[in-house]
Amino acid sequence: MPNIQVNGTTLYYETHGSGMPIVFIHGHLSTHHMFDPQVEYFSKRAKVIVLDLRGYGNSGKLNVEVEDIIDTQCKDLSELLEKLDIPKITLVGCSSGSLLVQKFAASHPDRVNALVLVDSYFYGPYGPFGTKNSIWKIFEACSWLSYYLPAEFFLRSLRVTYNRWVPAYSILRDELFHKRPTESIKQRMALLKTDVDSNSSRLRMPILCVAGRQSEWFVKQMNKAAERFACAQKAVIEDAIYPSHLCQPQQFNRVLLDFLIDQRIFRMEKQLV
Repeated sequence: MPNIQVNGTTLYYETHGSGMPIVFIHGHLSTHHMFDPQVEYFSKRAKVIVLDLRGYGNSGKLNVEVEDIIDTQCKDLSELLEKLDIPKITLVGCSSGSLLVQKFAASHPDRVNALVLVDSYFYGPYGPFGTKNSIWKIFEACSWLSYYLPAEFFLRSLRVTYNRWVPAYSILRDELFHKRPTESIKQRMALLKTDVDSNSSRLRMPILCVAGRQSEWFVKQMNKAAERFACAQKAVIEDAIYPSHLCQPQQFNRVLLDFLIDQRIFRMEKQLV
C-alpha cells in the first residue's frame, strides 16, 4: 500500500474492502498493525482504512511544535480522506488515538457517522493529577527515559502480562521493535496537553465506549466518558485487558458490528452477518 503526500508530510495508509468506510486510529507507541484482526474481519463488510499517524511507523517525521501535534495529525487525516474522496466515516480510536478522533469529530462533525473509543482515557490536560503535581511530573520525565531502552528489555514482562492473550502479545511484541523514541516523547507531551473535556460537549454523533473487564482503570474511564457524551453507549469486553480489541478480537468485532447495525450505519440484518 502507498505512502501519500498530505499536509507537508507522507502518511502510510492501507485500504481494504469496499462499502461504508471505517477508519481505525492507533494509540501511542503503536502503528496500524494494532488493528490487524479488525482489518481482516471488517474488510469483508466495509471499506477499512488504517494508517500510521505522523511520527509513527512508516509515516513522516513529527516535525511540528508539541502544542500543534494533535491538530496537525487531525489535518493530516482530513487531507487523506479528501485525497481518497471519502466524505464521511466511522472513526475508531484506541487509547490515545481516541483523543485524536474526538478532536477530529468536534472539528468535522458533518464528516463522522459515529465514534468508537477503545480503552480510552478522559482526564484533563497534563495527566490525571493536574499541572501542579510535582510527583507526577517526575514520574513522567523518568518514564521518557524508558523510550530509549531496547525492545528486548520489555519482552519478558510483556510475555508474562499477555500469556493468556497470545495474538495481543504477538502484535505488541512486534510494535516494540518499531518505536521512534524522540518522536514518541513529543507525542506523549502533546497528549498530556490535550483537554478532551472541551470537545466532549460538542459531540452529538453516536458514540460507543469500550473497555476490557480486567482493566479496572479503563472501565472507570469508560464510565466517566459515557456521562460526558450526549449519545454514548458502553460495552465491556470480558476476559480482556488493554488493548481489549486484541485480547478478545472476536468479542470486540461483534460488539462493534452490532453497534454499527443498531445505528443503521450498516444496513443489514444481524442474523445474516
